[in-house]
Amino acid sequence: MELEDHLFFLCTQITSRRDRALADVLRPLGLLSTEWRVLGTLRIKGAMTMLDLAQWTAYERTRLSKLLHNMQERGWLERFGNDSDKRSVLIQIAPLGVALHRKAEKKVDALNQEILRGFTGYEMGRIRGVLATIRQTLITQGY
Repeated sequence: MELEDHLFFLCTQITSRRDRALADVLRPLGLLSTEWRVLGTLRIKGAMTMLDLAQWTAYERTRLSKLLHNMQERGWLERFGNDSDKRSVLIQIAPLGVALHRKAEKKVDALNQEILRGFTGYEMGRIRGVLATIRQTLITQGY
């Protein structure tokens, strides 16, 4: 099999190249792609623990901790006690973070549309379904 035909090589290449494009789009807003993902996750999923946020964003908790600290200093995030688990803290997006994410969302949506232009809704549905199945298989296997 040629390297260019290997599914996970392609996934890595796609993710890496899209991350570079995303960084270019977000840079004028003073936003890193990692920060974009954290804000988006919290905006869509709501407040969550560091462990849950690390799992949803696929970031290591140690790296995420420093990132969250910097984002909180900028007023993009808030932390508060977790009533259901006194040992953990919940993280939520702050109003300033929501405003920044909304502003960036327009640019990211335009980038995504450009990258995916030419695909039909049916094709996108099939791709999304296959990737979701692979993701679920990995989760089921404990990864």
